[in-house]
Amino acid sequence: MVEIARVIRETSIVILSPHFDDVPLTYGGYLLAMKKSGLLAKKKITIVNGFTRTVYQARDTQGNRDSSLKRIQFATGIRLLEDLNCLDEMIGRGQYAYELLGERECTTRQKGWKPGEAFEFPWGNRESFEPEEKEIFARLKEDARRRLLQEDTAILCLMGMKEHVDHVIQREAIVDAAGELGNRCKAVIYFGEEQPYTGLADEQNWETVNAFLKSQELEVLDYAIDLKTKVALVMKNYPSQVEESYEQGMVNRAVALAKENGVQGAVERMYRRKQ
Repeated sequence: MVEIARVIRETSIVILSPHFDDVPLTYGGYLLAMKKSGLLAKKKITIVNGFTRTVYQARDTQGNRDSSLKRIQFATGIRLLEDLNCLDEMIGRGQYAYELLGERECTTRQKGWKPGEAFEFPWGNRESFEPEEKEIFARLKEDARRRLLQEDTAILCLMGMKEHVDHVIQREAIVDAAGELGNRCKAVIYFGEEQPYTGLADEQNWETVNAFLKSQELEVLDYAIDLKTKVALVMKNYPSQVEESYEQGMVNRAVALAKENGVQGAVERMYRRKQ
């Protein structure tokens, strides 16, 4: 277990969030703990949302097949405000910068759902990238390059559990950019365990993501969190996104990590990539 002040050493924290709800789902425990300790104000937080042109609304199968401009305006507006409202509560209004990269989300690209899952998302990996996804990858990689040149900066990225295609595109872009920069890379990369994916993962999912994690030289960072507040904020602020499985996933993983560490309460995990 790591004290919350020692989890991220860098002053500037750039969170690469594929979708509007990924920051609180993945890093909500860290942000709340830092805020409670009074240490968050000493950090410079920037949230970069990548896939921000969306048509997705939970429990709306017909609407999610509508990629018209009107639908994009409708769904994007709702999800943007949901995200801002949650982040204002979790971090503090005016206490973070917020960027939109404007890429088309998987549903806007009309990707099909991965079968057999407790919630809706499309699967994909580097070998299966379609032409538009290769173009998005190239743009995100270029964006990552300039961010990785920044000193005293932590870059937070999802680890890609269950291979949600948008998560994988962003992860591979940051890893490729870092590899090409070599010793010119100044920022430190951290991988977060996205929820509810990690809490609902099966053995095959873990085998796939562990293959990626083992390809990186990583330090495991486990830290105590206020799970009740994290779950409450997510479930309250994202009514157009959340399903019952979201809460289940968050709780499953936090409790499992606490048990693994031999502590009471709940735990969240990040992985720091060694320079």
